[in-house]
Amino acid sequence: MEKSKVVILAVGSFNPPTFGHLRMLEDAKTSLEASGKEVVEGILSPVSDAYGKTTLIGSYHRLAMTDAAVKSSDWLRADGWECSQPVWTTTLNVLKHHQQEVKSRRGPDVDVLLLVGGDVVETFDKYNADGSLVWNLEDIQEIVSIGLVVQPRPGSDPEETLKNLDFLGWTQNVHVIKNVIAPNAISSTSLRAALKEHRSIKYTTPDEVIAYIKKHNLYE
Repeated sequence: MEKSKVVILAVGSFNPPTFGHLRMLEDAKTSLEASGKEVVEGILSPVSDAYGKTTLIGSYHRLAMTDAAVKSSDWLRADGWECSQPVWTTTLNVLKHHQQEVKSRRGPDVDVLLLVGGDVVETFDKYNADGSLVWNLEDIQEIVSIGLVVQPRPGSDPEETLKNLDFLGWTQNVHVIKNVIAPNAISSTSLRAALKEHRSIKYTTPDEVIAYIKKHNLYE
């Protein structure tokens, strides 16, 4: 029986990218392949500048660093579509774009799965300070129907959140990563703080990323 082919999509600020991001994708690939799927590609998609975070440096630099981070990989690539958009694009629409692009490039039988951490899933039913939902529930339902991969995080219970939301098909379309080697404890926030204080960030991100940061005097 031929294995179903999938592409893993990770969206985020990548401000800067870290080994935590790369390890999350590697764990997802290993876990999906153990479940009988063939992972043909992994895509890292930096968010647009229009996302509006005050700590967000320009997308030109974030895309270049992400590209440098995956330079040695034979299956990961950085993609600049999302960060080139003049307005912020919802996660669902980013997923739809890549779904269409991947199917046109690799064939109609290849699916794109969105990769998120368990802490992100736990925001699916949370509210903003103004009383609005953090996520549009219809968007979440559609994301789940397309395919979701979740990396467990210490203290999070994403499966319980999804169970309580009672999304149609979540048990079939959500893959929780098994046997995570290294939980994503390295955060971009901590790297930015270290750089501001002129502390070393070696072994937290690829050397190519560190070289790019130094060359362009970023985060100082």
